[in-house]
Amino acid sequence: MPPSFARLWIVQAVSDFGTYLTFVALPLIAVVELDASAGELGLLVGAGTAPLAFAWPLFGVLADRVDRRHIMLVTYAGRVLLHAWVPVAAVAGVLSMAQLVVAYFLVSFLKVGFDVAAPSLLPALVGPDHLVLANSRLEATRSLAMIIGPALGGALAEVIRPSGAVAVAATTYLAAALLVGTIPPLRSAGGPPRAVDEALGRRGGADRARRRGVAREMWEGVAAVWRHPVLRPMAVSSALLNAFYALRTPLVAVYVVRDLGFPPAAFGLVLGAAGPGALLGSLAAARVAARLGFGRTMVAAALLAGAPVLLVPLATGRGPGSLGLLAGSALLVGFGMQVYNVTLIAGRQAITPDHLIGRVTASFRWAAWAAAPLAAAAGGPLSGALGVRGAIAVAGAGLLLPAARLLASPVRRTAALSAR
Repeated sequence: MPPSFARLWIVQAVSDFGTYLTFVALPLIAVVELDASAGELGLLVGAGTAPLAFAWPLFGVLADRVDRRHIMLVTYAGRVLLHAWVPVAAVAGVLSMAQLVVAYFLVSFLKVGFDVAAPSLLPALVGPDHLVLANSRLEATRSLAMIIGPALGGALAEVIRPSGAVAVAATTYLAAALLVGTIPPLRSAGGPPRAVDEALGRRGGADRARRRGVAREMWEGVAAVWRHPVLRPMAVSSALLNAFYALRTPLVAVYVVRDLGFPPAAFGLVLGAAGPGALLGSLAAARVAARLGFGRTMVAAALLAGAPVLLVPLATGRGPGSLGLLAGSALLVGFGMQVYNVTLIAGRQAITPDHLIGRVTASFRWAAWAAAPLAAAAGGPLSGALGVRGAIAVAGAGLLLPAARLLASPVRRTAALSAR
């Protein structure tokens, strides 16, 4: 791997640590410091996922027009300021649920920019032959952050309050912003157009996309995903996965801390249990894909990423058995999700030409996340009708649908994806 990839690897590792620390701290601020209800938590998660419904195509066009390192730098700087504001407002006694919702919305908006720019930069760093290995390493590091971040976030929430944990996250984004400057400018990966161009029914190189308007360029990314026989079902599967996880996430926080009576540190440990599974999944993804092939790996991973959520409602007390069941569910989900992510991202990068990769990445993620805000907002009414436990069971049942969608598509019969 080239040194420039190592720098990107370090940047993302530092950033991931802050992301997963915040993942625990923000809902705990709402529950512990602001005494939020399940409906208010759903609103918070909905605000955090709202940019996922509209911001992807805009950042996709931007990532295909400007230096992707600059996008990463700006998004980090913005998140430093937003994460610093939350603990300052909490210390001053002026932090409100409305402020937390707005801060989470803006943080998520900036994260969309990073999540388009970073994977779009990767193929130019490593080349198509090393994409699975590179993504496996990035996801393995993210898995370590999933282990350390939630556990530390829960512990810090008890020692310095959840808002103090957000202040620690701010320092990680500052470090990441400084590290982005160490990644040297890179030439485009270039190369001939590949499978996505063929799906669009066009021929010619990257020079045909010459500033024909933002709306036109956005549509090219959307069309590339929609018309491709493999990208489209993968996007639909990811949309189902993300929507039902958005429904589940705020409900689990209420269920573990309020209904079952576990302390915040235990909630952090439950979320952190996904980390070891995710780490194993990241390390195993390349071997699993080599043995089973691309399609079968995608289907199996989607099933394992969703089905264990059905175990969560079976935890009915505060004892070690319930804690073990919750942690075991998170561990299995972490493994399946990381095998799914590594395989999907590498496949998408392999079949997408560099001049479209920003827009294809953005359009794919837009499709995958568009329904998440509505699903998160539905958590409050659904828990009111069925109870928190029943609503989590509905989310678990819904998480069986992604694997079913892949089974009914050409993905299941696809042994491998490569540049063409």
